[in-house]
Amino acid sequence: MDDVIAGVVPEAAGTDRRRRNRRFVVGLGWPAATAVLALLVGSGWAWFTAEHDARVSSRADDKVDREGPAFSASVRPDTEYADATIFDSPFSAEDKAELLGMRAKDNPIPAFAEAHQGRPVFISDATVPSMQVASPRYGYAEAWLVDLLSDRKASLVINDLRVKGLTCTPARAVAAIEEKGQAGGSYEGMFFDLTGSTAVPRITGDEEEHYGEPYFTHKKIDLGNGAAPGGLRIQVFTGTKDCTWKAFEATYVDSTGQHTQDITDNGRPFHARGFAAQPEQVFQLRSWGPFVTECGTDTEVVRDC
Repeated sequence: MDDVIAGVVPEAAGTDRRRRNRRFVVGLGWPAATAVLALLVGSGWAWFTAEHDARVSSRADDKVDREGPAFSASVRPDTEYADATIFDSPFSAEDKAELLGMRAKDNPIPAFAEAHQGRPVFISDATVPSMQVASPRYGYAEAWLVDLLSDRKASLVINDLRVKGLTCTPARAVAAIEEKGQAGGSYEGMFFDLTGSTAVPRITGDEEEHYGEPYFTHKKIDLGNGAAPGGLRIQVFTGTKDCTWKAFEATYVDSTGQHTQDITDNGRPFHARGFAAQPEQVFQLRSWGPFVTECGTDTEVVRDC
């Protein structure tokens, strides 16, 4: 009996010990597993909430980024190298005699033009057949230099520009002074002909591959996302009319779709002067022969006088 008891008790004791050990291990394992599970759940939730917060923050940033104007426009008239000056009144006999008696070495024209309220203009691309201007006549035009800048983080593209709110009246200017040969080439930029029913901007610049073709068929203006400011020269021909328009309406596209924004003359409307259908006086400055020559006013293009 003692042997039996001695043989049974140790075995039973060992069995109980192993069970206790398993219970001990299991007892230790559940808290550890729970801790790991809690850690994983916590990490997952933190990732989810961080992702959600990032999306919400991104949408908020995008909303703020799109608030206000999409771009700014700095506008100034281009007059530095104008090659003609137009006047609202013909010159008197005394003024005409003074003008015809001038000599090139004295450079008297700027002071004379200012004294008679002359307006500087350009001999424009209107006379180029590819511009498809029906009756260019004298072809005088005005021009503006426009600098476009966007501080938006997102990109945007200007893909159209139109004249908005146009009104015209017969041109008041009846006299002009041109500088023969001054218009040696075409400036790079865009050209608007306001004498037609639709004013589609066309490409200017003698060296441009698509000279005379619609501007936004071949070009666009990229802004935002750190893009460099866009510089643009806009030339406007009004023929025998004086015209005013509220703004250039720019169409642009960004990630939310298509939009429009006005470009004004620093908060004011634009004004461009034409030349009368029946002018009274036209003069040319030349580098040979007499410095000032009077031209007839019945020629199709006065530069050929």
